[in-house]
Amino acid sequence: MKNNRYRNAIGLPVLTAVLILCGAVLLAALSVVVNKNRITALAEQQRQVEQEMKLLNFEIVSLGRKVDLLLDGARVQPILQSKGTWLQKLSPDARAIIHLKPIPTAKAVVQSAEAELP
Repeated sequence: MKNNRYRNAIGLPVLTAVLILCGAVLLAALSVVVNKNRITALAEQQRQVEQEMKLLNFEIVSLGRKVDLLLDGARVQPILQSKGTWLQKLSPDARAIIHLKPIPTAKAVVQSAEAELP
Protein backbone atom coordinates (compact mmCIF):
# COMPACT_ATOMS: atom_id res chain seq x y z
CA MET A 1 0.00 0.00 0.00
CA LYS A 2 1.05 3.41 -0.88
CA ASN A 3 1.20 5.89 1.96
CA ASN A 4 0.19 9.39 0.79
CA ARG A 5 1.42 12.01 3.16
CA TYR A 6 1.04 15.72 2.88
CA ARG A 7 4.57 17.08 2.73
CA ASN A 8 4.13 20.81 2.24
CA ALA A 9 6.78 22.96 3.93
CA ILE A 10 4.28 25.74 4.72
CA GLY A 11 2.91 25.14 8.15
CA LEU A 12 -0.06 26.55 9.97
CA PRO A 13 1.90 29.40 11.69
CA VAL A 14 3.30 30.66 8.36
CA LEU A 15 -0.09 30.44 6.69
CA THR A 16 -1.69 32.38 9.57
CA ALA A 17 0.99 35.10 9.37
CA VAL A 18 0.50 35.48 5.60
CA LEU A 19 -3.29 35.78 6.02
CA ILE A 20 -2.91 38.40 8.74
CA LEU A 21 -0.44 40.36 6.59
CA CYS A 22 -2.77 40.24 3.56
CA GLY A 23 -5.69 41.36 5.73
CA ALA A 24 -3.67 44.30 7.06
CA VAL A 25 -2.67 45.35 3.53
CA LEU A 26 -6.30 45.14 2.38
CA LEU A 27 -7.48 47.24 5.36
CA ALA A 28 -4.81 49.85 4.62
CA ALA A 29 -5.83 50.00 0.95
CA LEU A 30 -9.49 50.27 1.93
CA SER A 31 -8.78 53.13 4.34
CA VAL A 32 -6.86 55.01 1.62
CA VAL A 33 -9.78 54.65 -0.80
CA VAL A 34 -12.31 55.78 1.82
CA ASN A 35 -10.20 58.84 2.73
CA LYS A 36 -9.78 59.83 -0.93
CA ASN A 37 -13.53 59.51 -1.49
CA ARG A 38 -14.21 61.64 1.58
CA ILE A 39 -11.75 64.31 0.43
CA THR A 40 -13.30 64.30 -3.04
CA ALA A 41 -16.78 64.74 -1.56
CA LEU A 42 -15.60 67.64 0.61
CA ALA A 43 -13.93 69.30 -2.40
CA GLU A 44 -17.16 68.96 -4.38
CA GLN A 45 -19.14 70.56 -1.55
CA GLN A 46 -16.63 73.41 -1.39
CA ARG A 47 -16.95 73.98 -5.15
CA GLN A 48 -20.72 74.13 -4.82
CA VAL A 49 -20.52 76.64 -1.96
CA GLU A 50 -18.10 78.81 -3.95
CA GLN A 51 -20.40 78.69 -6.96
CA GLU A 52 -23.36 79.73 -4.81
CA MET A 53 -21.27 82.57 -3.34
CA LYS A 54 -20.44 83.81 -6.85
CA LEU A 55 -24.11 83.71 -7.83
CA LEU A 56 -25.14 85.54 -4.65
CA ASN A 57 -22.43 88.19 -5.16
CA PHE A 58 -23.64 88.70 -8.72
CA GLU A 59 -27.20 89.05 -7.45
CA ILE A 60 -26.10 91.56 -4.79
CA VAL A 61 -24.28 93.66 -7.38
CA SER A 62 -27.25 93.60 -9.74
CA LEU A 63 -29.64 94.57 -6.92
CA GLY A 64 -27.28 97.38 -5.94
CA ARG A 65 -27.37 98.68 -9.50
CA LYS A 66 -31.17 98.44 -9.53
CA VAL A 67 -31.39 100.38 -6.27
CA ASP A 68 -29.05 103.02 -7.67
CA LEU A 69 -31.29 103.37 -10.69
CA LEU A 70 -34.46 103.56 -8.60
CA LEU A 71 -33.00 106.00 -6.08
CA ASP A 72 -31.58 108.39 -8.62
CA GLY A 73 -31.47 111.96 -7.34
CA ALA A 74 -33.74 113.18 -10.13
CA ARG A 75 -36.49 110.80 -8.97
CA VAL A 76 -36.03 111.05 -5.21
CA GLN A 77 -35.65 114.82 -4.92
CA PRO A 78 -39.20 115.76 -6.03
CA ILE A 79 -40.68 113.14 -3.71
CA LEU A 80 -38.74 114.44 -0.70
CA GLN A 81 -39.53 118.08 -1.54
CA SER A 82 -43.22 117.29 -1.81
CA LYS A 83 -43.09 115.71 1.67
CA GLY A 84 -41.78 118.98 3.10
CA THR A 85 -38.24 117.92 3.88
CA TRP A 86 -35.38 120.38 4.01
CA LEU A 87 -33.73 118.87 0.98
CA GLN A 88 -31.66 121.30 -1.01
CA LYS A 89 -29.72 120.74 -4.17
CA LEU A 90 -26.01 120.42 -3.66
CA SER A 91 -23.96 122.97 -5.49
CA PRO A 92 -21.08 121.44 -7.42
CA ASP A 93 -19.00 124.48 -6.40
CA ALA A 94 -19.62 123.93 -2.69
CA ARG A 95 -16.53 122.97 -0.76
CA ALA A 96 -18.46 121.54 2.17
CA ILE A 97 -21.89 120.03 2.52
CA ILE A 98 -22.31 120.72 6.25
CA HIS A 99 -21.41 124.10 7.64
CA LEU A 100 -20.46 124.13 11.33
CA LYS A 101 -19.94 127.09 13.61
CA PRO A 102 -16.26 127.65 14.32
CA ILE A 103 -15.07 126.47 17.72
CA PRO A 104 -13.60 129.29 19.82
CA THR A 105 -9.92 128.91 20.58
CA ALA A 106 -8.69 128.43 24.14
CA LYS A 107 -7.30 131.99 24.19
CA ALA A 108 -10.68 133.47 23.26
CA VAL A 109 -12.43 131.37 25.93
CA VAL A 110 -10.03 132.58 28.63
CA GLN A 111 -10.42 136.21 27.52
CA SER A 112 -14.20 135.99 27.55
CA ALA A 113 -14.13 134.32 30.98
CA GLU A 114 -11.86 137.07 32.37
CA ALA A 115 -14.12 139.77 30.93
CA GLU A 116 -17.14 138.29 32.69
CA LEU A 117 -15.47 138.20 36.13
CA PRO A 118 -16.11 141.33 38.30
